[in-house]
Amino acid sequence: MGAGRMPAEHDSDHGLVMVGRKLAEQRAAHNLSQEQLAAQMHMGIEQLSALERGDVGKLPEPVFIKAMVRRLSSHLGLDADAMVSQLGQIPLATPKNDLLTAHSGPSIEPSRSIPRFNPLPLLAVAGVCGVAVAAWIGTPKLIELVRQFPPRQQATLPANSADLTLESEPEASEIVADQAEPATTESLVLTISSGEPSWIALRRNGVIEFEGLLDGERQIEQPDGVEIYAGRPDLIQVKRPEQTGQVLGGVKDIRWIPLNAER
Repeated sequence: MGAGRMPAEHDSDHGLVMVGRKLAEQRAAHNLSQEQLAAQMHMGIEQLSALERGDVGKLPEPVFIKAMVRRLSSHLGLDADAMVSQLGQIPLATPKNDLLTAHSGPSIEPSRSIPRFNPLPLLAVAGVCGVAVAAWIGTPKLIELVRQFPPRQQATLPANSADLTLESEPEASEIVADQAEPATTESLVLTISSGEPSWIALRRNGVIEFEGLLDGERQIEQPDGVEIYAGRPDLIQVKRPEQTGQVLGGVKDIRWIPLNAER
């Protein structure tokens, strides 16, 4: 019985491996190292190395894999359309379950025995005290003691006490008005910049908004829902309103990073 056909996933992996091998061979034909080619293309060397190996687990989403193959093929003198077509359908990378395995379940410590409280001694003492008080109340001495102190008169409030109470308490509407902050209608604007040309992609609510080289500055209005994917996150500066610029991430932070104002 002959061997059956390999699954489609292996076919797509094979296409990615073949494309990566051709890119590596063409890079070597141009006497370029991975570091040199990555610097020329303004991308991370980890991405280039993973692409040449066909390691889909270390690469971004399929749409960006195709964009990388197209850019590299054009730069190295290959037929970009043919190389992208040879990729076929790229499978999505399987998420790692290291954290799930490491934390498969909370450890349950043996419950410590808590000493039970016995209320019987306190009840016995309370009973004795109650009997003593009852016996003392029944004596004539207590009656004489009560007669010596006439009943206290209730203090009368002034007629305008209600007015004083109302005047002393501030109105709730005034407190709310003092604490409320004026609403601002000014739209938030973030500025991203790069000291040298760097490849990025922007998407808003999952829809690609920009893909290409960032050279200089670019303003992003209403950054909530906007994410950035950079080939060199360490070269990207993000400046938020009334804040100093911050580096987007490290060299290996090649992933979608949100650009909201509270980040």
